[in-house]
Amino acid sequence: MTGLPEGLPVAATANDKAVEALGSGLIEPNIGLLSLGTYTTAMVFGSEYRDETENVFTNLSSVPHQYLYECAGIRGGMWHISWILELLGKEFADKAVLCGCSVEELLEQEAVAVPAGSDGLLIVPDWLAPADKLHKKGVMIGFDQRHTRGHIYRAMMEALAMRMKNNFDAMNKDLGSSPEQFIVCGGGSNSDLFMQIIADVFGVTALRNRVNGAAGLGSAICAAVGTGYYGGFNEAVQKMVHQEKVFTRDEEQHKRYKAINEGAYKNLTAMLSETLQTIHNVVENQSYII
Repeated sequence: MTGLPEGLPVAATANDKAVEALGSGLIEPNIGLLSLGTYTTAMVFGSEYRDETENVFTNLSSVPHQYLYECAGIRGGMWHISWILELLGKEFADKAVLCGCSVEELLEQEAVAVPAGSDGLLIVPDWLAPADKLHKKGVMIGFDQRHTRGHIYRAMMEALAMRMKNNFDAMNKDLGSSPEQFIVCGGGSNSDLFMQIIADVFGVTALRNRVNGAAGLGSAICAAVGTGYYGGFNEAVQKMVHQEKVFTRDEEQHKRYKAINEGAYKNLTAMLSETLQTIHNVVENQSYII
């Protein structure tokens, strides 16, 4: 019925994030994984079921009888970056073609020149609100005459990194773990600037693998183990997952981001909540307040 040959081995892989973790080499504790996809999230590996909390979601790993602990993520994730690129329009895209590079590469050249903290520009990446909190919106705050499109681009990367840093820390506090290495996968990991921002914000060593579209590779690992090509998942990961580049934190940048995050960014969403709820009531529900 499927058109596949009768008797063809079929390997079960678990869900999309599970194979992404496996394809990234996340098969031991004390290592974190940041998935920079349409839905951005972070995970750690474990060998026992943990009750879910506000900050921890327990999923099955692709490795039998093992688990992945996942923190709260960002809806829309890397789409926030795509939105900025679309906003710049055809003229900027044409300029990138003339320069012989992608739109992302051209904009990153401008963002690299922007200092850590984007000269005070902060972004709340809530462009896609959850169904039970429709008042949540994306926010850009702190503009002045210095700010350019390069600032906005870098500030969005910093926002995604700081939001995930705070979510990841909350999860690890509940788990009682403290990973010192971080694997980063997904399209966003192609950016050296973003990788360095992640290393500096998280304060850990950030690793990018040669194959960062890791879900496909994780599925291939399941097939390799399932058909007996490799004797187990550890051997398969060792043979099939390879690091490409390591990013170590810059101590001064790390201190700067820590001050920004703990002094202003971490509480920004809560501070804006009442205002955003009021705006939502006025604009969406026509519930005018006099």
